Amino acid sequence: MIKENKYWYLRNHKLFEQLHTKDIDSLCIISNLKNAQKNDMIFFSDEEVQKIYFINVGTVKICREDHIGKEIITEILTQGDIFGFTGEGPQRLEYAKVISEEVELCFFELSNFKKVLKENPLLSINYSAAIHDKLLAFQQKYEDLIFKDVETRVRDFFKRYAKHHGKVKNDGVEMEMLLTHQDIADYTASSRQSVTTIINRLMDDGKIVYDGRKKVTIPKLATL
Repeated sequence: MIKENKYWYLRNHKLFEQLHTKDIDSLCIISNLKNAQKNDMIFFSDEEVQKIYFINVGTVKICREDHIGKEIITEILTQGDIFGFTGEGPQRLEYAKVISEEVELCFFELSNFKKVLKENPLLSINYSAAIHDKLLAFQQKYEDLIFKDVETRVRDFFKRYAKHHGKVKNDGVEMEMLLTHQDIADYTASSRQSVTTIINRLMDDGKIVYDGRKKVTIPKLATL
């Protein structure tokens, strides 16, 4: 059953979908599955054995701490996303924490995965493209921190979150909000008080609708 689960996950991942069956079978041999629950830590960048993770089910946040120990959220990742020792430059001290109720991951030891990349040019090209996209997302995020004000960054957060987590309904884009106001502040490099004030203003203007703490609807995403 575990082998079958690994096979179907890898077969359906966009990174591996063009590979032959024998190549997927080879990946199954060197891959592992991991399940974790909400608030579990599942990755530290100073681990002795370097690993690369692929998210099958669930959502995690990638974090680091600033010079005074304040948590900074650098990424919010969900199904199909990659994290860990991805090789996109100098590795910062960071960690991954589960923010959904549970998460299912497929992971490889980095040394094994590198061997596979060397042996499979198509996979290497697909992987390089995926890492390139991550780098562009990082660049965009830090440009936003420099050139955009706090309210624009918070609005952009909701747009980005809706794109990756939302479902189109009759009354707009609906999503389960897995982050607290403090999390949003940590992601947008602002304060919790500022985030709360901005969210309240967006709610008053009808730009976003909170139904309890978890359900959020954006009636008109294009005008947020």
